[in-house]
Amino acid sequence: MAAVWFALDDSLRGSFYVPALIQDYATRKGLEVVALKPPGINNKLDVAPGGDGPLVTCGYNDLQIALRKKPRRPMFFMQHGIGMAFPNNAYAGGAGMQRDVSLFLDPNEHTRALIAKTFPHKPGAVIGTPKMDPWATPLPSASPQMRESTEFGGRKTVCISFHWDGSRIAPEAGNAFTHYKDILPELAKNQNFTLIAHGHPRNLGALAHFYEQCGIETVWDFDEVMQRADLYVNDCSSTLYEFCVTGKPVIILNAPQFRRGVHLGLRFWEYADVGPQVNEPGELLSAISDQLAQGGSPYAEAQEKAVADL
Repeated sequence: MAAVWFALDDSLRGSFYVPALIQDYATRKGLEVVALKPPGINNKLDVAPGGDGPLVTCGYNDLQIALRKKPRRPMFFMQHGIGMAFPNNAYAGGAGMQRDVSLFLDPNEHTRALIAKTFPHKPGAVIGTPKMDPWATPLPSASPQMRESTEFGGRKTVCISFHWDGSRIAPEAGNAFTHYKDILPELAKNQNFTLIAHGHPRNLGALAHFYEQCGIETVWDFDEVMQRADLYVNDCSSTLYEFCVTGKPVIILNAPQFRRGVHLGLRFWEYADVGPQVNEPGELLSAISDQLAQGGSPYAEAQEKAVADL
């Protein structure tokens, strides 16, 4: 949402609210923010911004709270990431309090179609993922300097990252952390590459504690991940596709609970061809070695298609 806020005329900008947890991060992005502490579980922000102007949010919990306090306030709902969709009202295609949204801001045509099916007469616009604009123009897929981001005397850098555990919504909305966590200390000690780590903001605090115990550096800013990493390993986050903009390779982590017979689009399984899929922890090291040894990614065409579509 920051990219949209910066694009607004000064006279149209209101306050930018963030959870206190990411206040420093938002400030480094150049935002002047109002930081809020969550009143309870699930980081639900108890906020009623002043005035009656439109309120933009990308979180369904915040949408619900804002509408309960001012039911007639115009609400703009921005799908976050690439618009992963699961059978729940919080996601694209869901109903619930999305019925009171005045304008939908969508990352791609896939998401726009899901929302239009549920609300055929509500206005919506495909705006892409604005924060990716500096990376996507032009698409640097063949840029040598993007591939030479090695650190520590030429040793390549691998970043591993996990989604938050949304398995109560659907198995695919969870993560693969439990399935792969025991292999992380071994990867951290490997002398052929440097391992750094990232994670979904909703879970990164807990992940960072585990990473620290394994001697793995946590990188909180995903732009920094894109700059530093030569390879990105991820289970089911939008960042899997954002990283593809760099033209560098990715590895997809599957977990036993990810159902092959359930097709939810995007990561499951329409766009699961942007890199090799790993099913078991014992397969991961060889997959990493294979990808780092490649002069160019054999999945480059699929990556470029995913970037263009998503």
